Amino acid sequence: MTSLVPVGAASVQDGSTGGLAANLERATNLDSALDALHQALVDLGFSSFAYGRTAMPRLPDGSLASPLVKTRAFPSRWDRHWSHLCDPYYRFCLNTTLPLKWIDVQTGERLSAGERACVDHLNDKNLHYGITIPLHMPNGSFAFVSAISENSTTYQDGSSPPAVNALFTLCHHFQNTLLRKWPWNDSTATKAWLSARERECLSLAAQGKTSDDIALILGLSCETVRSHVKRAIMHLNASNRAHAIAKAIQLRFIDVPFA
Repeated sequence: MTSLVPVGAASVQDGSTGGLAANLERATNLDSALDALHQALVDLGFSSFAYGRTAMPRLPDGSLASPLVKTRAFPSRWDRHWSHLCDPYYRFCLNTTLPLKWIDVQTGERLSAGERACVDHLNDKNLHYGITIPLHMPNGSFAFVSAISENSTTYQDGSSPPAVNALFTLCHHFQNTLLRKWPWNDSTATKAWLSARERECLSLAAQGKTSDDIALILGLSCETVRSHVKRAIMHLNASNRAHAIAKAIQLRFIDVPFA
């Protein structure tokens, strides 16, 4: 039996999709595309969102690989003392293609102590009422969009079947457009997440260079180098410089010449 969508909800969905499609075509990079998606999600009643992706969601040993995440309208330093690898929403959405309501995960009994701590941490940051749309891509790569409502009232509206259908449509249209305009490969992924300067600084740091050394090599001030490294750490969701270097090498964002 075909379910009927209320006329008002259908018009919102059609309008949001059409507006997003036009704005995505004008987007020149990932950040401007994310801004377009944010506006479409706000029109649906979601106040903030996170977009994550990884070329390899699971490592060869079966453990989860930490995705790279970009956010809009999230609290400052929301991910401090928080591990993507303990994120139960990420773990659950890897195994489904359907929208995942965070409340369903929070009330489950299959969460580890680390996952429960992750949920509590996000709740403390007012990141409680979320819906994640899994986006499985070619060659085993994976992405997701987690749309957040700011309170239980807006969540009730945002979690209605018509709203979830609209969210599902918007997120898949967004991802399909990204794949068409910026095909998934190491080069485009690098450009999307790290600037050329951030990659240069991390690459030299991986070779054992200090900030003073890097500043001299690149003709920059030491403070500018530290700023590039700090942004790279943030963009890679790393805890420090060594962690950022390790993640950049793992993701093939930088190459390290070995003697």
